[in-house]
Amino acid sequence: MDNDIAIIALVFIVIVGTTASEMFKHYLKHKQKADADGVADIKAQNQALIERIQVLEKLVTDSDFELKQQFKKL
Repeated sequence: MDNDIAIIALVFIVIVGTTASEMFKHYLKHKQKADADGVADIKAQNQALIERIQVLEKLVTDSDFELKQQFKKL
């Protein structure tokens, strides 16, 4: 009887351990994918901001912009 309980406990421990291990692997894979998606979003936003800054720099350094600013001051 004691051997039966020990075998059942051993089988239970193996099943629970294997299940927990597979769940952890799945969690890590999902987390890695989510992190990669987040980094891609941040890179896209960063690129959009860089492009906007370049346009603003062109506007500010344009001679017509300086002339318009001077007229506004008058």
